[in-house]
Amino acid sequence: MENVSFSQSMMFRKSWDFMKKQGVTMVGLYLAFMVVSVFLSLISGENVTSGRYILGNLLAAILSWGFGMGFGKLILNILDGMEPKMSVFLSIWSRAWTYLKLEILILSVIVVLGLIAFIAADFAIKTPPAISVFIPLLGYLILAGLSILLCWIMIRISFAGIIILDTELGCRAALKRSWYITKGYEWKLILLYLSILLLNVLGLLALVIGVFFTIVMSSFISTIAYRVLWALYRENENIMDEVSAVNYDDEEAGE
Repeated sequence: MENVSFSQSMMFRKSWDFMKKQGVTMVGLYLAFMVVSVFLSLISGENVTSGRYILGNLLAAILSWGFGMGFGKLILNILDGMEPKMSVFLSIWSRAWTYLKLEILILSVIVVLGLIAFIAADFAIKTPPAISVFIPLLGYLILAGLSILLCWIMIRISFAGIIILDTELGCRAALKRSWYITKGYEWKLILLYLSILLLNVLGLLALVIGVFFTIVMSSFISTIAYRVLWALYRENENIMDEVSAVNYDDEEAGE
C-alpha cells in the first residue's frame, strides 16, 4: 500500500463505498441473525431452571459467537475483493478454539481489574472522613487509574480478534500483533471509536432500524482501521530494515 495514513475520513469514505456494494447483503444477514436470536429467546421461556431455558440460551450463545466470527471474516473477505459466501460460517470454526481462548483471556483481565476497582471504590466510600481525608481520595484515584488502564489495554488489544480471523496466528501471537500495531495510535483510536459510537447513536435516532446499517458500517470501519495499522506497521518495519542494512554497509566500509 502506498501513502498509507491513519485517516478517519478515509476510513469512513471507504466503508461507505463498501456499504454501497455489499451493505444490503450484510445488513440483511445481520437482521436474519437478530430474528433467529429473538426466536430462540421466545421459545426458551422465562423459567431459568427449566431445560428448555438452558438449552435455548446455550444455543443463542453459540449462535451469537459463531455469527460474530463468521460476520467478521465476511467483512475481511469483502475488503479483499471477495464476494460474501455463507460457507464462511462453516470454515471459520477451525479458528473457534483460538477465538474462545482470546475471549476468555480478555474477560479474565476485565474481571480482575474490575474486581480491584470495585474493592477500591467500596473502600473509599465506606472509609469515614474523620479517619483520614486522604484515604477516600486515594480510593477514588485508584478507581480512576484502573479504569483508564483497562480502557488503554482494551484499545491496544482491540484488533486481536480480527487478527485471529485474518491469519493463522495463535491467541498470544494475535495479542502481540495487536499490541505492536496500535502503539502510538492510542489517541487516534479513541477518537475513531468515539466517532463509531456517535455513528451508532445516530443510527438509533433514525427510527431505530438505522442502527443495523450503522453497525455493519462500523464493522467495515474498524476492519479498515486494522488493515491500515498493519500496513503502517509493516511499512515502518521495512524502513527499519533498510536503515539497519545501510548502517551495516557503513560499518563494513569502515573496516
